Amino acid sequence: MRVVKMVSRHKLCGLLVLGGAGPLALFLYILAWAQNYSATTEGLRSVHKHLDGLSDTGNHTLYLAQQTDRMTQSSQGVLGQHIRHMCHKLKMLSDKRNITNPAIFDHILVDDRFKVLYCQVPKVACSNWRRVFLYLSGKVKAGSLLDLKLSDVHGAYDQHLTYLSDLTPEQIHYRLDNYYKFVFVREPFERLLSAYRNKLVGQTSTAQYFKEKFGRFIIKRFRDKPLAASVKDRMSRDLVDETDVRFTEFLHYLADRSRQVPLNEHWAQYIHLCHPCVLQYDFIGKYENLDADAQYVLRAIHADHLVTFPARGTTYRHNRTADYLSHYYGDVHPSLLRRIYRLYQPDFLLFNYSVPSNMQQLMDRT
Repeated sequence: MRVVKMVSRHKLCGLLVLGGAGPLALFLYILAWAQNYSATTEGLRSVHKHLDGLSDTGNHTLYLAQQTDRMTQSSQGVLGQHIRHMCHKLKMLSDKRNITNPAIFDHILVDDRFKVLYCQVPKVACSNWRRVFLYLSGKVKAGSLLDLKLSDVHGAYDQHLTYLSDLTPEQIHYRLDNYYKFVFVREPFERLLSAYRNKLVGQTSTAQYFKEKFGRFIIKRFRDKPLAASVKDRMSRDLVDETDVRFTEFLHYLADRSRQVPLNEHWAQYIHLCHPCVLQYDFIGKYENLDADAQYVLRAIHADHLVTFPARGTTYRHNRTADYLSHYYGDVHPSLLRRIYRLYQPDFLLFNYSVPSNMQQLMDRT
């Protein structure tokens, strides 16, 4: 059982709709949001006013970090309320005490020293968070996080990580009740594109594995004609040959209602990976604000003096995936885009993501 789990783990890595809640509920929710926004704005003014009276640079930095953390806690409280409201509205709310299958926690890492639980979401900086957990464990030798090779982080070093699903029910519930719980999420359309480009295109060992495991089936099931020359020209920078899965084929595979196997963790919905309607997370970080949110988490678990989360530019040398949204999704039929949105709609709603404007324009085409 442990070997099977490890094989799987090695590959790891808005608009609020109130509907029938009524106008009073809508008014109260907007009022609460406005009060929080106003308080945050006033808080920023107070911070800058106080900083004017400080002369020491160290005091500036400490005070600013403290005030930023307070405002972050406030915004996290609003997001947490929003998630619980949407879970209730979507009829997805559940009590963790009713969980009888520990396997649903197979994506959650445990650190007993710092009393923290982290739900891994592939394509949302999970490799670097695995580096953090390995480094803090003291079980691997490394001068810095980036000394830990990616292949080892998802391979040989996995044995040094503890997963919540490995524990007994009593141990699981104790940690759920007492440990700091966090997760990082990303705009869903962007995450899908990132997974596609990394796992199903090119000649890397990772791409070869995923093309063998998923690509053959996807091509056989959804490829009906050769790629048009004009489209091939636009995608030539990524499509190496016809063994690469086309992006539209990938989206058809995701939206296929006849598919009888769960989605791979690299493109599975957040609701199925991290169960936000079962677990009440203490912090929900956004990939769009990764550097600041990561440092906040390290401060919250009192590990910021031991490790610094790698800035994006130190581990990613290609252009940002967001820059390619229109390039890839522009060739997708609007009806298919809308099907993909419906598939990931709970993730959009729960984590308060609105559809990017360029994606909305593509979806609205006739």
